[in-house]
Amino acid sequence: MTSTGADGFANRDWHSLELRKERYWAERKSSMTPAEALQVADDLRQWVRSLRPDWPSAEERSEDLAHHTYLSNALRSVAKPPSS
Repeated sequence: MTSTGADGFANRDWHSLELRKERYWAERKSSMTPAEALQVADDLRQWVRSLRPDWPSAEERSEDLAHHTYLSNALRSVAKPPSS
């Protein structure tokens, strides 16, 4: 039995829905070509820009760069040294 309207939406099995969503994207990403992955990323970027034309702000770009720099340094610190 399914409910309709706002009550049905509020009482939806959100956990089950989230699990199905995770499963869908795991399967989708495992078979996606690099071009498809870039298209999905660009679609998401365009969608966010339609909601927030000012995105990303200077502060968000700075925070993003800091995260990328941190990750890059962390990966370099565990990189296998070149063989001699």
